[in-house]
Amino acid sequence: MARCGTKSSARLPNRECALVRLTKLEIHGFKSFADQTDMVFEPGVTAIVGPNGCGKSNVSDAVRWVLGEQRARALRGAKMEEVIFQGSSARRAVNLAEVSLHFENDDGALDIPFREVVISRRLSRSGESDYFLNGAACRLRDIHDMVRGTGLGADSGVVIEARMVDALLSDRPDDRRELFEEAAGVGLYRDRKRSAERRLEETTTDLARIDDLIAEVQSQVRSLARQRKRAERHGELMARRFTLEVAHAAREMSAWFGELNRLEERVTLLRAKLPAAEETLRTAEATRETDLAERTSAEARRTELARLVADQREAAQQLRGEIAVAEERLRNAMSRRERAEEERREGDAFAGRVSGDLERASTELAELQAAFDAAEEALSAHAQHEDQVRSGLTTARSNLEQGERALRELREEVHRAHLDRQSAEREREEVAERRAALEHEQAHLFDAAEAARRELAAADDAAAIAATRVAETNELAASSREALQQAREREVAAREELIRAEDLHTALSAKLNALEGLERERVGLAPAAARLLKERGIFGEGAVLGPLSDFISTDANAAALVERFLGPTVNAVLVRDRTVAEAVRAWHASAAPGPLLLLPVDSTNGETANGDGRSDDLAQLVTSSSPARGWVRSLLGQVTSMESGTAFVDARGAVWLPAPESGPGPLRRRAEIADLRTAVANAATARHTAGATAESERVTLASAERAAIVAQEAASQATRESAEAGDRSGAAGRQYQRAARDAAEARALIERLSERETTTRGRIDGLTVSSQEIEARIAEREASVAGAREVLASAEQMQDEAREHRTASQIRRAQAQAQLEVASDRFRHLSEEFASATGRVESLQVELTTLSSADANLTGQLSQWQTELEARERTLENSEDKLEQAQRGLLEIDERLTSDEHSLAEMRRHTSALSEELHAAELRYTELSGRRTAIRERLEAEWKKPVDELLAGAESLEMDDETLRSEAALVREQLDALGPVNPLAIEEHEEETKRLGFLTTQRDDLNSAKNSLQQAIREIDITARELFLQTFVQVRENFRNIFMTLFGGGECDLRLENPESPLEGDIEIHASPRGKRTQRIHLLSSGEKALVALSLLFGIFLTKPSPFCLLDEVDAPLDDQNIGHFVRMLNRFKTKTQFIVITHNPRTTTEAADAVYGVTMQEPGVSSLVSVRMRGKTVDETITPAHPAHTPQLHDEPDAAETAPLTA
Repeated sequence: MARCGTKSSARLPNRECALVRLTKLEIHGFKSFADQTDMVFEPGVTAIVGPNGCGKSNVSDAVRWVLGEQRARALRGAKMEEVIFQGSSARRAVNLAEVSLHFENDDGALDIPFREVVISRRLSRSGESDYFLNGAACRLRDIHDMVRGTGLGADSGVVIEARMVDALLSDRPDDRRELFEEAAGVGLYRDRKRSAERRLEETTTDLARIDDLIAEVQSQVRSLARQRKRAERHGELMARRFTLEVAHAAREMSAWFGELNRLEERVTLLRAKLPAAEETLRTAEATRETDLAERTSAEARRTELARLVADQREAAQQLRGEIAVAEERLRNAMSRRERAEEERREGDAFAGRVSGDLERASTELAELQAAFDAAEEALSAHAQHEDQVRSGLTTARSNLEQGERALRELREEVHRAHLDRQSAEREREEVAERRAALEHEQAHLFDAAEAARRELAAADDAAAIAATRVAETNELAASSREALQQAREREVAAREELIRAEDLHTALSAKLNALEGLERERVGLAPAAARLLKERGIFGEGAVLGPLSDFISTDANAAALVERFLGPTVNAVLVRDRTVAEAVRAWHASAAPGPLLLLPVDSTNGETANGDGRSDDLAQLVTSSSPARGWVRSLLGQVTSMESGTAFVDARGAVWLPAPESGPGPLRRRAEIADLRTAVANAATARHTAGATAESERVTLASAERAAIVAQEAASQATRESAEAGDRSGAAGRQYQRAARDAAEARALIERLSERETTTRGRIDGLTVSSQEIEARIAEREASVAGAREVLASAEQMQDEAREHRTASQIRRAQAQAQLEVASDRFRHLSEEFASATGRVESLQVELTTLSSADANLTGQLSQWQTELEARERTLENSEDKLEQAQRGLLEIDERLTSDEHSLAEMRRHTSALSEELHAAELRYTELSGRRTAIRERLEAEWKKPVDELLAGAESLEMDDETLRSEAALVREQLDALGPVNPLAIEEHEEETKRLGFLTTQRDDLNSAKNSLQQAIREIDITARELFLQTFVQVRENFRNIFMTLFGGGECDLRLENPESPLEGDIEIHASPRGKRTQRIHLLSSGEKALVALSLLFGIFLTKPSPFCLLDEVDAPLDDQNIGHFVRMLNRFKTKTQFIVITHNPRTTTEAADAVYGVTMQEPGVSSLVSVRMRGKTVDETITPAHPAHTPQLHDEPDAAETAPLTA
């Protein structure tokens, strides 16, 4: 592969060539490649051929998969594990698939310090997927970052399949955009923008959240202010209410005292009168009950007699009804017997008449049957004669139709000949006129072609001048962009340094605050010591001084040694003297907080008894304050550390072996706090320095950006002018070509029109002769048709006569048949009437016999019922007399009861009046007592004092009772309207005000961060837009040139759907091959679409070639002529890009390929590989078998190079 440029050029967005080369592809266990398969690639074009279904496309799937493809559908599968070899009829499935790509990286285009780079991907059936870079495990993101800007990647144009051509041109505009963005190198900026937008979204979310919190806190502050005012008002109203309610209660209780005494005396008197009245009432009620019982007995007797009378009346009435019914039945039976005798006489007479009619109908039926048979025979004879005549008529009519049809055909033929001759004459005239016009136009076309040639020369000169201007401005713009890039890198570095300094300062400050908080809370202090410090106030001011660790300071290393030696002693508490220690001991005995060590200050005089100590003892490593200095010398003096604190030796030689460390203690925490304070101060200084540097670099960057924009605008203006000049030159060239082509076409058309005029004249002569021959044949055919018409007329006359005879026979037969049917119906009807009359006479005789027997039985029963009715009427009269006597006795008892009820009602009214008066007095007394008790309980419950004390301290008010009650009610309404009151409103208001200030500060910080992110996004958009537009202009020009080469002319263009936002809109492709006016690529043929796609692909390659490109049967829609264009294009670009072409086309294999791999399936389901290297007439063959037992035999003849890969 040809190489150009240096390593630095690999980072530029527009490169002239790729700096990496694909050297080898290794496949093992991937789809149909069950065995280890290696494909070595040399510079140029490598073709992969083989029959359908042998696994050729699995090679493209392997390349796509190893570069990071995550979609199983893109690999022609439903799930990812289907890429692992599934087994065959002779082999079991494997559990691992692995593919590796080897690249040569001599020029360092890939940002990795290796001359050979191997990218591998491995997938197991358990679902584990791993990526490797030169054998070392890595992430897919690492691979993407490494190959970014080189044209490699699962989503780039490395693999182009046949099905991707349509998607590239129409269905998936995002695919086109990805290719352009990859070529422009804006993917990195897009990732940075997404990251910044994600951070901006998070900041915006935090800002919205904190705005909500601020609004909530502001609402709470306002609410607490209102609550404070309400609390003050509530206190005033409660004081006034107390005065009013106590005064009102005192007046009411005083007013009720006299009434309660009077009610008590009246209740006593009424309770004495009420028993005598109740006794008189009970005597009257007993008398009434006796009279009621007597009335009940009389009522029962009267009721029984009334029921008996009613039953007897009902029985007599029922018997009278039965007698009436029997008499009616007897009268009906006599009437029915008379009607039956009359009907029997009439039936006998009717049966005699019907018998005579039946005999006459039988004779008539026999005569009509004979007449019908004769008519049937006559009709059959006439129908047979008509069929014979109809057959002759059909034959005559058929002969006439054939003759007329032949005559019409001849007439139509001669008419067509006349029309053709007229048309030929008109065509000859039109051809002559058009030839004359073209001869006149040809002279003008030659003049136009000459004028177009001169205009083309002028346009070419202008285009050359514009191209020189473009080169100069592009060089200036490139230097400006390089300066801008350097300034931007410096500014980014300064900003990153500022961010790191701020992050460091923030982290150190947070850690310092956390440690100081732990120190304030005394986290880690022994529980007993912590409790003692909490309750130190009970021992007096200055009695308990604090823990020993509060009075010691040192560095981190010495603190660790001291804590390890002292252990729990570091939590000992210093007290003022032994007296305080005794008090603490007593407290400890009662509280039992846990182990506690006390160090009385007066127990040591501040000077050690052991002298000044050694320079390396622990006491020399710490600084102690006055109260604890003596105890520090006593505990740490003459103690040295051995082996970094693993052991300690005192002055006596005793060795102390401490337990392993459990964590940092208070001494180390204080030492760390001191170190952190120094580090925070240093970080603040570094942050200020980095901020100044970032501001300076930002100013420099702004200046460089302005200079780059000016240079870029100049370059863009020059590019536009050059493009316009090129468009004018192209238009002039196309106009010249069109004029020359029109002139040549006019000359050729004149020659063709002359030939056509001669041909037309000969055709006119032939048509004239043909018309004369056809007219002679028409005369002969007309005579034949006239004879056939005469024969047909005679046959039609015979047919009419036969039809008349047959019709008359049919009428006679129908009449005979109708008469026969009428006679048959009459005979059947008479037979049925005779049978019916005979049966009716017999049934009437049986009915008369039955009626005579029933009349005799009914007469006897009627006499018996008359005798029984007379006896029942006599019994009824006796019962009615007894009922009347019972009713008179019941009336007398009712009169006595009425008198008793009047007396009883009077007594009840008197007793009820006494009871109601007593009840009313008791209720009033109870009501007043209850109200007095309720007032007492309410006052005591509400004001928390005895009633007597409240009344004694009641204020005397100068107002009447009504005014007092009204004002008290008004105060209560004001309290109810005021609602609940928060007594802690003042304290809560102060706390919420402080919180509001803190949240406002946080919001200001978030707004500043949001502005910074928005500025960064704008800068990214500007840079990405510049890179994209530069690449788009180059791809557009390359696309036009390649399109003109592949199609031999025509027009094409790339357009941005939204030029104002090139990074967001669609990229439209317009193509019009030579000789066509359509601009929509959907209307092109599949071959034309494929050529358009290849034109666009190679246009992108010219801008930024990929290291290699795999074409999977993209030449399938192309015909032989377009295959030639495709092969020439591969040969043109294979010096810059490796091509791997999967194809069925022999021209692609033989004319473009430098090496050929044949894929076969000699073992079913397992792909194997055969390689053939093309070097003129020399063929080198190797084979990678699928299995040792299946090695194919290849031909050794030199001329078998073209066919060996296909037949292997």
